[in-house]
Amino acid sequence: MKFYCIIKLIISRLPSTTINDLAVISLSILKSISRIFMKKIALFTLLFLFVVGCANSRGMKVPIVPTLDKQLKEMQQIPLHAGLFIDPSLYHFTQEEWQTDMIAGIHHYVFPIGAPLAKNIEEMTKIVFNKVTILNKLPNQEIIEKTGLDAILMVQLKASKLELIVEESVWRAIGKHYLSVHVSFLDKNLNKIFEDELAVEGKNLDLIDYETEGGWWKISGPKYGPAVEDSIEKLVFRLAQRLIAFREIITRK
Repeated sequence: MKFYCIIKLIISRLPSTTINDLAVISLSILKSISRIFMKKIALFTLLFLFVVGCANSRGMKVPIVPTLDKQLKEMQQIPLHAGLFIDPSLYHFTQEEWQTDMIAGIHHYVFPIGAPLAKNIEEMTKIVFNKVTILNKLPNQEIIEKTGLDAILMVQLKASKLELIVEESVWRAIGKHYLSVHVSFLDKNLNKIFEDELAVEGKNLDLIDYETEGGWWKISGPKYGPAVEDSIEKLVFRLAQRLIAFREIITRK
């Protein structure tokens, strides 16, 4: 009680300008505390919704439509009948990623990587080889003789890693996709011509302007699909280059 009286006495003797300054300072402090508190509430709410969304949402399917590198048409075709076996796990491979961000919002993505990758590999081989037969199971000597194959290409998924980055200070999103496959190329007697692991990095930059203010980011999320398309296009073209490099060896067998 004595302390309160002393404070009251000191304030009563202060000039009015000093009291006003103290009031302004106090108000400023309260506003700062309020902003910090509200940010914490917003972050907590965002994280809570993110957890709930992960538990209940099936995810948003990201469209992935890669194209073939135009340089493929300039390659000299290999005059062979090739069998193509793509591991079933690659065909059906999908990758799920979660992202929570103050600008982009909360998103649960589903990347159907396997199907477009397999399709592009099939289309590439039909350009590189004179004839291609798609194989549904691992080839044996009986299948090779029955279908008249000259060589067999086998492809398995090795690794797929996605990085989804939002740089809030410059209003841009960066998608990175690290993709690798294991490849085996055999002659008609099932002897290895070559065996290798091919790895690439796909990347895409998605910018947002001031007028948009991130509205569509919160609805559909940044465009990360092109990063996967980039990696698939690079990988398929690298595989084609690898096959062409062995053209003379293949045709001599």
